[in-house]
This record gives sequence, structure tokens and C-alpha cells, in this order.
Amino acid sequence: MALDPTTVSTVLSLLPTILEQANKTIDKIKKGRRKDDAAEGAGAPETRDPAARIAELETAAMQQAEAVKLLAEQHAITIDALRKEAARLDRRLRLMTAVAMAGVALGLGGLVIALNLLFR
Repeated sequence: MALDPTTVSTVLSLLPTILEQANKTIDKIKKGRRKDDAAEGAGAPETRDPAARIAELETAAMQQAEAVKLLAEQHAITIDALRKEAARLDRRLRLMTAVAMAGVALGLGGLVIALNLLFR
């Protein structure tokens, strides 16, 4: 059984956004490490203003929180679409199972009738 094309397109349309957010997060982490390495090489950590560093960290934390919020929303949309698709496929499977059972019942009934007519 194939997935519904709209569900697949919804999931695929969200993937670039998720990857973009992940790449931005990775870049921010890398830049933060470079800044820390440069600050350690330029002077002693005591010369940096702790309040400024705390403000920078708070800003970075807020940006990360927004990115996580966006990712969570996108994942919720994806999960909802996948649940709907799974429910649709489950209904289809149940219908096909019922049709197959009816076909087997009719086939057996026809076989019994044919055998009765044959052996009379």
C-alpha cells in the first residue's frame, strides 16, 4: 500500500525547513565556540564583562528556544499528517480484508454448489 501523495508532499515540504533550522543551530554553536576560542587566546577570561556574556547567553538561549518551538510545531504537523494517513490505511486494510473474506465465502459456497451438482 502506498502513502497518500498529499501526506508525502506535506512531510517532504517540511524537511527543508527542519534541515535549515538544524544547520542554523549548528552554525551558531560553531560560531560560539570560535568566539570562545578567540576570547581565550586574546586575553584572560577575567577581562570579559560577565554581564555582557550572560546577556549573550540569554539571547542565544531565546533564539534556540524559538528554533526548538518551530521544530516542535513542524514535528506536530508531520505527526498529525502521518496519523491521518495511518488511520486511512487502516480503514482501507479493514475494507480489503472484509472484501476478501466475502470473496472466500462466496467462492466456497459456489464450490459446494458445484460439487453437489457434479455428484448427483
